[in-house]
Order: sequence, then C-alpha cells, then structure tokens
Amino acid sequence: MVRRIGTNGNDRLDGSSVADLLYGRGGNDLLRGFGGNDELEGGDGHDTLIGAAGNDELEGGRGNDILTGGKGHDELEGGAGNDILNGGSGNDELDGDSGNDTLRGGAGNDELDGGSGNDRLSGGAGNDRLEGGRGNDILTGGKGADVFEFEFGDGRDVITDFRNGVDHIHLDDMSRGQVRSVIENATQQGSDLVLTLNDATTVTIEDFQKSQLDMGDFIF
Repeated sequence: MVRRIGTNGNDRLDGSSVADLLYGRGGNDLLRGFGGNDELEGGDGHDTLIGAAGNDELEGGRGNDILTGGKGHDELEGGAGNDILNGGSGNDELDGDSGNDTLRGGAGNDELDGGSGNDRLSGGAGNDRLEGGRGNDILTGGKGADVFEFEFGDGRDVITDFRNGVDHIHLDDMSRGQVRSVIENATQQGSDLVLTLNDATTVTIEDFQKSQLDMGDFIF
C-alpha cells in the first residue's frame, strides 16, 4: 500500500493504480484514489474525497466534506459537519454521522444511514436500505424495492416515494402487535399519511392513503 500524507494546509493528494492510503490532515484538501482499493481520510477542513475505481473507504473527518465513491463497493463516512456523500456505482455503504448531511446511493443496492442531524437520503437505482437516524430526515428510495428503517427517537421523518407492494418499512424493536397498532392509529393529513411511533417519533408517507397500508408493507 502506498501512503501519502498531507500537511495542515490545502493539499492535493493523488493515488495510483494500486491500493493507496491518503490522509489530508488539516486544511481543505482534495484526495483522489484512482485505481485500487484505497483508504482516503480527509482530516479537519472542508475536504473533497474521490475514490474512483476499486472498493474504497472514504472518511471525511471534521468539516463540510464531499465524498464520492465512484466505481466499486465503497464505504463512505462523513464525520462531523454537513457532508455530501455520493456512492456512485456498486453496492455502497454511506454513513452521514453528525451534521445535516445529504446521502445519495446512486446505482447498486446501497445502505444509507444519516446519523444524527436533519438529513436527506436518496437511494437511487437498486434495492436500497435507508435509515435517517436521529433528527428530522427526508428519505427517497428511488427505483428498486427499498426498505425504510425507523426506531424510537428518530424524530419527524418523511418518506417521499413509498410504493405500495414494492417498498417496505421496518420499525426496529417493535412487535407485530405494536406495528398493527401503529397502522390502526395512523392519521390522514391531506394527501399524506402519518405514522406515530411515540410522542417524539413520527413517519410521514407522502401521497399515501390509510386504506393502502397493511401489515404486508412491513418487514420484521
């Protein structure tokens, strides 16, 4: 593995066709892995990390970072700050961590976790799993059969494109009886359906009617 370490200034670190370890440290850095299975760490600052080809691991660190996986099965972690994570092609794992983040899975069967903060998650093409985490999040599955995951304490979340008979909802740590109660107590607010898990946790399904919702829309 080739190692390249930056400074506390604004660095530009380029990898090679083999596996690289690029560490930006301080400053607003640009890190590009190119070929190989690379590890990119931005460190402090507002960094841009591009994995390109290969199965890469990207970690933004502190600051408002932009991470792009590119080709391959990539793992992206935003770290602290308001980050933008783009999975690209392949089956990717995106973790926003803290801050108000934007996660885009792209092509492939991706797993998106917003972490804390008010996040926007978009699965893109493929069969994706989306979990907003803490905060008031907006989730869009995109094409494919997607799973939207929620648990107590997640906040006021919104699903923009739930497709009946295609997508599913998973309510973590809830029994079938509890899920049945959530369905029965769901409220229609205009064209949207609101599911209440507890006083601090709701899921709004946009453009969806209560008559469409049943136990078949949930997985356990």
